[in-house]
Amino acid sequence: MITTTMNKNGQNEPGEPNVTDSLEALYQKSLRMLPLYVLVPLLFWALFRVMGYSLDWKGFGLGALGWIVALFLRGPLSLIVRKWPEERVKNVIVGSSGVLEEGIRLLLIAVTSASFSWAQSVGQGWAAIEVVYVMISVILISSLIKRTDEKAQQAKDMLMAQGNIQANPMWGILERIWASAFHIGATLVVAYNPWMVILLIPLHSGLNMIAVRLAKTSFVGTSVFIAAVGLITLAAGLLLH
Repeated sequence: MITTTMNKNGQNEPGEPNVTDSLEALYQKSLRMLPLYVLVPLLFWALFRVMGYSLDWKGFGLGALGWIVALFLRGPLSLIVRKWPEERVKNVIVGSSGVLEEGIRLLLIAVTSASFSWAQSVGQGWAAIEVVYVMISVILISSLIKRTDEKAQQAKDMLMAQGNIQANPMWGILERIWASAFHIGATLVVAYNPWMVILLIPLHSGLNMIAVRLAKTSFVGTSVFIAAVGLITLAAGLLLH
């Protein structure tokens, strides 16, 4: 089906996909699949339960809090670099993930406990709150789609630039599985040896930066890459203990 999009003069250009229609279709699918995101933290809870480890809810909560603190620390960083070129700002924010998240993860483990049981609970909480964040983001973006004001259009253009909007939302759920595996694995690794954070910082930042670039061309390639890094990190965390 041929659709249209608006040019700078407010006129439709035939043969181009309509940004609003394409995004709305994608995020309507995403909204219908939101309940499946809940299965991601349940999957890891079941995995560790089978291994004989119960979930420590205090550790789970502190893990979630650690992720939130790392997220809010990006605010001051964004203010510092706000006048830089847009692409450079994005690279700095994405690249800072390793320093902020792994730094907070290390601090959290250092002031509480480095036991395997505790660390897996912290890691699960860290991963779970990120799943919740993604779910909230899908809902907020879906409410933005039909708006036509300038800021809403800028947000739509940004979403279009980030990758193929025709992608199946299932890729987002798979990405949460791989990312959760990474967070839990990283928590186990740093609990085993705090000095491993020296490796985790560039690994985390590199994972996010490469994933952002891959997402512009291939969701399959992005998923495979994140899966490899996430599962290897989780396996390393389990084997080290």
